[in-house]
Amino acid sequence: MTLANFTPIIWNSQMLMDFRQIAIAASLVNREYEGDARSGNTVRVNTAGAIAIKDYKAGVKESAPGVKIPRSTAPDAITSTKADLLIDQEKSFDFLIDDIDRAQAAGSLESYTRSAAEGMAEDADKFILNALSTTNAHQTASAVTSGELAFDVIGKLRLVLNKAKVPQGNRVCVINAEFESQLLKAASRITNVDQSGSAEGLRNANVGRLLGFDVYVSENLPNVAKPQAVAWYKPSFSFVSQIEKTEGLRDTDSFSDRLRGLHVYGAKAFRPAGIAAFTAS
Repeated sequence: MTLANFTPIIWNSQMLMDFRQIAIAASLVNREYEGDARSGNTVRVNTAGAIAIKDYKAGVKESAPGVKIPRSTAPDAITSTKADLLIDQEKSFDFLIDDIDRAQAAGSLESYTRSAAEGMAEDADKFILNALSTTNAHQTASAVTSGELAFDVIGKLRLVLNKAKVPQGNRVCVINAEFESQLLKAASRITNVDQSGSAEGLRNANVGRLLGFDVYVSENLPNVAKPQAVAWYKPSFSFVSQIEKTEGLRDTDSFSDRLRGLHVYGAKAFRPAGIAAFTAS
């Protein structure tokens, strides 16, 4: 058997499709800067500063010192903030397949690509959730031993975002199993959401809607021993990801083909004020 017919693009596209269906956190952040991600690349993002809103009726221009011309306006210089997102994470996969050509011909890629995607999704979600949970100051730790206390924590996270004037839409909250077990005691407060059209991973992880947040559960948060919750405004945190290399080889130690590849990614909080976290005492 030769690997003459091995087609990396088939495997890459299927693994990325599976990755996006399985991943939770990676599907709840900004992906607009993905582009042509490569290891070591830097994505430079310019963020516009605050734009002043003026009283047009009173006017801005002056005919004399202190005398404004009604219904006049003048442009302001906007200072943009530059920030870099470094693609500095490199994770590989390397596994054996009885016959790559036969697998491709039979269309039986799913079991292989999905298994690889599950591993990549778990790794990426852990990276993202760890970064999110440490981006902004944690709320004061307290015990969460009831549904009401869990509900109150979500309320405090909402307050943090509201105080920071974070937009009301596109808000999500990811909790761990310990937090979920308490929150479900206040199930009457949770609103079911229409999940039609959602990716499978998000459907399975979705708890419901609460206080303006779409709530998801994941054991990829940094702390799984104590109730933990991280809430954010989706555009606040950016993630880029790509399968940079995939190649098929003939294994020298068995009658098998070998498939290996490199998954590269990076992330950055461009708007830290749009993130809030809590870990129970």
